[in-house]
Amino acid sequence: MALVAMCATAQGVGDAFYIYRNDGQFNAFFRDEVDSIAYSYYDTDSVYYNDIVTQVIYTPDSIYRIPLAAIDSVSFVQPETILRPNVVMMEQVGMSDYLKSVDGMCLFFDTSIPNSLTPKVGDILFSTDFDNPLFNEGFVGKVIDTKKSTQYLQVCCDSVYDLTDIFVQLISIEKIKDDNNNPSNSNARRISGEWTSSRNPVNFNLGFSRHLSDGEVSLSGAVEGTYIATVAYKITLKEQYVNLKLHHDWQYNAHLKFKSNKDLGTLEGNVNSLPAIRFPAVAPVFKFQIAGCPFIKGEGNLELDFSLNSPVHSYLGEVTYHNGHFRGSNKKMPVSGNNNPSFDTAFSLNGSVQTGYMVDFWLGTINAIGSYLRTGLDFYIGPKMTGDFTMKMGTGNPINYYSMFKDSKFGLSLLTVDYEFYGEAAFAGHKFPRAMFCNGTFQTPLYHEWYIMPEFSDLNIKKDVQNLSATISTTPTRDILFPLSVGLGLYDKSGSLLDKRFQSKKYKRENEGYKIQQTFSSLERNTEYTARPLIKILDGEVPALPTEKFKLDDTSCPDANHPHMIDLGIGTKWACCNVGAHSPEEYGGYYAWGEVSEKSVYNDVTYKYATGVDKDGDGYYDDYHSDTGVYGIWQSLGSDISGTGYDVAHVQWGGSWCMPTVDEIKALVDNCSSVWTTENGVYGRRFTGPSGGSIFLPAAGYGWRGGLAGSDGYYWSSIQDTLDSVRAYNLCFGSGGAYWDYYYGSGRYYGYSVRPVVRN
Repeated sequence: MALVAMCATAQGVGDAFYIYRNDGQFNAFFRDEVDSIAYSYYDTDSVYYNDIVTQVIYTPDSIYRIPLAAIDSVSFVQPETILRPNVVMMEQVGMSDYLKSVDGMCLFFDTSIPNSLTPKVGDILFSTDFDNPLFNEGFVGKVIDTKKSTQYLQVCCDSVYDLTDIFVQLISIEKIKDDNNNPSNSNARRISGEWTSSRNPVNFNLGFSRHLSDGEVSLSGAVEGTYIATVAYKITLKEQYVNLKLHHDWQYNAHLKFKSNKDLGTLEGNVNSLPAIRFPAVAPVFKFQIAGCPFIKGEGNLELDFSLNSPVHSYLGEVTYHNGHFRGSNKKMPVSGNNNPSFDTAFSLNGSVQTGYMVDFWLGTINAIGSYLRTGLDFYIGPKMTGDFTMKMGTGNPINYYSMFKDSKFGLSLLTVDYEFYGEAAFAGHKFPRAMFCNGTFQTPLYHEWYIMPEFSDLNIKKDVQNLSATISTTPTRDILFPLSVGLGLYDKSGSLLDKRFQSKKYKRENEGYKIQQTFSSLERNTEYTARPLIKILDGEVPALPTEKFKLDDTSCPDANHPHMIDLGIGTKWACCNVGAHSPEEYGGYYAWGEVSEKSVYNDVTYKYATGVDKDGDGYYDDYHSDTGVYGIWQSLGSDISGTGYDVAHVQWGGSWCMPTVDEIKALVDNCSSVWTTENGVYGRRFTGPSGGSIFLPAAGYGWRGGLAGSDGYYWSSIQDTLDSVRAYNLCFGSGGAYWDYYYGSGRYYGYSVRPVVRN
């Protein structure tokens, strides 16, 4: 069993490392591609063990979990490529210099070829001189007969179908790279065995037009993209393993004119292919190629003039071949920056139309070797428009115009992406049929829908008991077909409208920072009110959803002199704000577990209660201690630091204030309802207890390294992880929910928020 223990910036032999496994799998990584390497008590099925059972390798786009029991060894040295003894590399020995012509699998050499270079029966002749016009896909053949005449030496060969007839061992990881240093030679495209972060550009032009019997269609534009492809392979006499990881980005712009009075079907333009990239560098027997063509399909009666400029979209595809079996995956990757398309369209539509570009990534052996391995990834990229107008009514129910029309919409998918993974292989005389092992559709964020009416987020109500007023806010969502006036209405307990306020600016599109906020004054204490959004259509107002009831007297904090104890009805009283904050919505301070003051950097080295050796200067300890199973030496502060000198709440606030235990956090989550909302523009979760009291916990993120990270909430408990001295338990929450991190805590060096409690 081998345990990899290194960091991304560690120095050593070679630019890559190789993990040899006994379960039929194989892993190889570029050292600069690895963010970090750790270990875990959880196996690949998320089952917890008392001992370390998996090695976890983090890369920028994936997480690899490798069972320790499956690791035989780890090497940082490039494995040697070993050819069969009877393999003759024709260019290396000078045999190609005497080649005169080629007829199928028969080679004709000049009679002046030296005896030492004369092919012998049983030799495997191997040429990867792709610039040679006699065989631009290379040549591989096993000599079965030779004949010599006065004019030439004829060498007849049989086809070679198995890579193991050529290689005893071929193991490596390489990065596909487009070699543009020799533009005069299209066959100069090779693979680079060195790590490079530069991307390979891909450009395809859109353009064709057709005259139809009942209409016409034309398309112009371009598909531009980049890709980085990594290939890891292990070819031996017993095992054949190839893994392709493809990270590719695409940007699409097009102008489509379309007119048809009946179903069009599918039209395809000419196929464009880029030159093949051949690899590995030591003996190029595989090739990687990209091809594509534009397509248009439509159904129904429609007339359309459409222009689109899409932002960049990124994907990660991975396919693995292992001894006749394929498996693959594909996922969409996050992209920073503006992700909104720009487009213009004029249309009448009763049906659907889709246009785009089909991009095919193809990986296989060169033609000279036959069908050992071929696998492809097809992408169909392009916009699709549909009409979907709906109306919902119920017999016997009063008419609710908002519920009736709010789901009526027109749909436009500005960049629908369908994908298919397929593979086929032949080895040792046995053919594995073509298999479709992974396919699906990405409903990308570029999918747009225009609705008749908007939806509204949860209402946020800020009460001012002293001035008998309430400021109510909400945010409309969804793009709508026509601008509408929106506002808020205030209703009494019987449902009668008391007051209404509309925004001066009409609402049209989402993600433009539009917010509805109105203040209602002259309210009465101890009186129940209901707030709800309003939509003005023509001369009337349509009440919308959601609704929120409130009273001026149910505020948890009677004044601005924070902090206050708030009784949620769960036994322990909670503070209204964080340590270091002056109001419930302020983030407050960020504290490492057991420390009582903030700092500028949060990592192993700056943590007060840990010591160790930081070899590479990244702020994290590298000295592993087998007796504790952790890196560095971590001082135990006790199983529970609540109320001690390590408790920042107790030290800074004094009195009975202290950090909550795990059980108290569990009671908060289990016995209180919670909702993701905003308090004075700050996102967080509001927990409301059985007593009706509530607290707001802002989503403050956490301190990490030299800054802040995350957009969720992270709050320390006072309990140290019982199984790992590096960690402590905590409360986590986001827009999806809240949970206590009881089974596997967080590193004590992180800077988390602290919300104090007072026990009865």
